[in-house]
Parts: sequence; C-alpha cells; structure tokens
Amino acid sequence: MVLFEWAGVGLSREEAFRIYTSLCKLQLSKKLATVRFFGKILGTTKDYYVAEAKYVDALEQPEPDPDAPPPAMPPEEYGTGCNSCSYFVTNDPAAPWVELPNVTPEAIVAASIVRKFFTGDVDADVRCYPPFPGKEKDYLRAQIARLVHGTTLCPSGKYRLSEEGEIEEVPKDEEGYVPLSNGPMGESTSWCHFYKGILGIGRTTNLPVDEDEDEDGEKPKSKGPELEPEKPALLPIDGTDWSVLGPRHVGGGAAVSISRSLVWPGAFAAAEMKDDKFANLYIGWGQPASCGNFMPPPPPPIMADDDELMEAEDVPLEVENQAFKAVAERALAEGGDES
Repeated sequence: MVLFEWAGVGLSREEAFRIYTSLCKLQLSKKLATVRFFGKILGTTKDYYVAEAKYVDALEQPEPDPDAPPPAMPPEEYGTGCNSCSYFVTNDPAAPWVELPNVTPEAIVAASIVRKFFTGDVDADVRCYPPFPGKEKDYLRAQIARLVHGTTLCPSGKYRLSEEGEIEEVPKDEEGYVPLSNGPMGESTSWCHFYKGILGIGRTTNLPVDEDEDEDGEKPKSKGPELEPEKPALLPIDGTDWSVLGPRHVGGGAAVSISRSLVWPGAFAAAEMKDDKFANLYIGWGQPASCGNFMPPPPPPIMADDDELMEAEDVPLEVENQAFKAVAERALAEGGDES
C-alpha cells in the first residue's frame, strides 16, 4: 500500500491494517494458497472490500442441473480464463467474507452493456435494462473479471509464456535476463497486461470450431462466423489507455513508477524495480469511463405481421345465436324437470 501513496491513492494505515488481519484470518479459515487485497468497490449504501485468492486444492465444481437448458456459451472452468482465481467480498473487514460465484460469459456480456452502481448487498436485484441475468453478486463478479483482465499490469520482461502457454516468471539468474531499471518504467512500453484479454463472447478463448475439408483435401473451412482474434497474455498496453507517472524517487536509490488507467478510473499499477516488485490496486465505483452521456439501448423493434397472415372469417350472426339458443333451451328444460 505504501507504493500507491506516491500516486495519491490508497487507504488509511488503520484501515489497511484491519484488511491485512482480516485477509490472514480468511486464508486460514478457507485454506487458501494465496490471497491478496484486490481493491475496494464503492456502493450507494455499502462498499465492497474485494480479495483475490487461490485454493490449495482444486475445488469440486457442482454438477449442472440436468433439467436446466444448456448455456448459450459454455463458461470457462475454474482455474482458467476469467475463472482463474476465486474472489471474496465483505462490507467490513471485521465481518465474514462471502465467496462470489464463478463468472459466466452471459454475465460478462450483459455487464458490458449496462451501467449500474452497486448497492453493497450481494443478494440485491439488478434493476436495469437490458435485464441482467442474476443478482448483484453475479454482476459484481462480472465487473471484477473485466477489471482484472483489463487493468492487471506487470513490468515487461518479468514474465514469459511457457510452451504450454502458461505464465511463468523469468529466473533472475537466467543468462541474458536483465530486469528493467527505474528509468524505463516511466514509459508505457515497459508495461504489459498480465492476463489474457476478454473477447466479445465473454471468454478469453474461442470455442473449438468444426472444420470441413475441401474436395481436394487441402485447406479446411470452418463453419460459422469468423472468430475474433484472441488477446494473449503479456500483451503490451496501449499508451492511449494509460497514464504513466514517475519514476518518483523515494530515497535509498529506490523509485516508484505508477500507471493509471484512463479506461477504468481507480485502477493503478505500481512498480519499484530496485527491489523488483510491483502491485495492482483498484478503488472506484466499478464502472468504466464514459466519454458522454449514458444512453441505454432502445427496446427491440416491434414484431411485424407475417407475410402469409390469414384472417379468420367472421361467424354469421345466425350461427352464433344458435349456440346461445341451445344453451338457453337446455337451461329451460332442466328447470321444467325440477318443477
């Protein structure tokens, strides 16, 4: 938290200590391998303290309801993509932590087209248009996924992708590895995204597609629309989306560099290269920046009449009266029998 004080953002020393002790208790009670303070998301009634964690052992995911219809877009499994980590929230560091559910592509897509402030109640309804598929805990988890994959930064060259595509730290004693100094960290080219980017379908990866071979058997043709290119991890940041400050010397040859997101106000990344450490923090309303007035999408168009519409013929009055006459005569007959 000390790194972010040089950017003018952070929490009080007392609040930071309360969060630290609460996270230690959370790690022991849930048997977590790692846990870190992700940030603070402000609400209209209460605020959310958010913790990012990973379990020691993989969790057993509940089996889907066999009677429920299959999702339009399958979610990513726990430990991969947007569900790489588990997230816990609480309104007070002294209160119990609540684990948020895994995020679904449907929730991410829906969250990207609405703007709704949080209330601080995970079980509250999300009243918005278009309707959101879930409660506030699902909306909060979707916004956290968008924040994590859009604002988590690391110094360039500190990590690399393995042959399996996993992120691994470059060993400091590896031949040819030269960590960045404090000077270059003041440039946007020295920062990169830690996670993969989220695609328009609400996932970090595309689904496998069925391919048909040509008659010649040379080039396969994929079925369906063209897929959006995936955004790999460790991708350099866009200089127009970030404001880089520093390096600011803090004494003893150390200097702090700060990257501030212009797309997600409240997202910061800090790096101090003398000790080769960096951190990320978010304190905000959980909403991206808006260039103008928010305009909700219009309602869907009114359904038009069918081209082959067949109008029913009107029943003649004589035929219609026959039915009423038969009912009346039957009622009179039954009344006469009773007398």
